[in-house]
Amino acid sequence: MEVVKQYVGKIVSKLPVNDDERALIQEEMENHLLEHIDELRMVGYTEQQAVQLALQSFGEAHNIEKEMKKVLFPHYKWIRFCVAIIFTTIALSISAHLFTKWIVPRNDSPLSITFVMVLFIICLGVFGIWELFYNEVKKAYKTKCFNVTTIFIVPTLLYETLVYWQLQPNTLEDWFYQDELIIPLYVVYYVVGRQFYTYSIGKRKIRS
Repeated sequence: MEVVKQYVGKIVSKLPVNDDERALIQEEMENHLLEHIDELRMVGYTEQQAVQLALQSFGEAHNIEKEMKKVLFPHYKWIRFCVAIIFTTIALSISAHLFTKWIVPRNDSPLSITFVMVLFIICLGVFGIWELFYNEVKKAYKTKCFNVTTIFIVPTLLYETLVYWQLQPNTLEDWFYQDELIIPLYVVYYVVGRQFYTYSIGKRKIRS
């Protein structure tokens, strides 16, 4: 039944499992739903009514997906956060090195263990608070309007616009020397690392 297949497909599409496990979970869920539909039809409901009631009894597809993800991969969010922080720290360190060599080729690279550790701690604190805020907003307002773009990207761009008009950098060098103006770089790297994990590694079940 196509409606059931689409409903279950939406649930299992982003689960942190491999393709074989995903297909098995989808088959089991479809069979369970179809059995429930048959039972409802046997007591007098039409096919359309039975399908509607069966899907309602299962609940919202998005909520089921989140609950199944917690069961299959309970530390998913923590691992994603750590991956994003490490990616951001590495990307910013490389950017700082390349920028320094580009602006003042004779200067030594700013990279050091202390520099990288300070950068890591800053990212850990800032984006840790941001993730907590993001999760609380999503819990309080169950709407698709609040996502990575609206919570991370849009506020950053608004802040950047205000700071830009205030500081008015004349050159690219001036831009990079102002800490306030490179905040979007932090956010872009973090979001890229976060989404990369979500859409690639995070879809696969980590095996021991």
